Amino acid sequence: MFPLFGFIAHIFLFLSIQILGIFTGVNALEILNGSTVVVQEVPLLMTLLSFVIAFSLLFLLLRFSGKFNLFKYFFYFLIIIGSKLVFEAFFNPLLANILTLSLLALFILRKSLLVHNLTIGITIAGVAVSLGLSFSFATVLFLMGAFSFYDVLAVYRSSHMVKLFKGMANKGVILAIMIPSRLDKINIKSNEFKPGQGIFIMGTGDLAFPLFFAVSALKFSIVSAWFIVAGATIGAATVYYLLNTQRSNRAMPALPPIAAGSVLGFLISLLV
Repeated sequence: MFPLFGFIAHIFLFLSIQILGIFTGVNALEILNGSTVVVQEVPLLMTLLSFVIAFSLLFLLLRFSGKFNLFKYFFYFLIIIGSKLVFEAFFNPLLANILTLSLLALFILRKSLLVHNLTIGITIAGVAVSLGLSFSFATVLFLMGAFSFYDVLAVYRSSHMVKLFKGMANKGVILAIMIPSRLDKINIKSNEFKPGQGIFIMGTGDLAFPLFFAVSALKFSIVSAWFIVAGATIGAATVYYLLNTQRSNRAMPALPPIAAGSVLGFLISLLV
């Protein structure tokens, strides 16, 4: 039976994060335009080098962190950076800092699915806006295409990303949105999550890249940004539908359909 509750929750969470990111991006651009700060776009070569270094460090941390859980503190650092950018786009610096620390404290103390998704969603929105404002539109388009291709390889050929996700999950760091397939699954504790419990996982990359793309388009067209979000949401809905109607339990790469929907949405926006 098709999990209708899970489908609705999936679309709601995906779209909520994209909308939060767009409004954060709009406010952040207004703040930047009203200040003397000049945002320098990062060159493509430097971008690729940064991603290679970041992933290499993650794998090294996973292998050599031992009993000292560095991932957990890295995760907390991401929450602070991402959520602070979101809150600063809407509130004064003092209130933004209070809300950021309050969200982190809530995340640490309250191990619920709702708090986990709220924290991850706000963090993704902040990080994606920061990257979208820092990189050129062409660079973001290239990166989304490259990671979509790698997503296919990671699912069907390589197991590096699966190992990374499982390794981080074992250390209590779940870089993903967790969506229950049924309403009675909503009370599962985030720190007690195990695969096969009726929980759909959507990775941070699947959520961040379309928003990353939309915010980069926001710099020259808010219409294009909203069309990208609409296309990405249709792609995300397609992924959920296919995963839950296929005969086998085989995993499928989520980013390519989402990226394709994003690009299609952008192309349609050019005709409007």
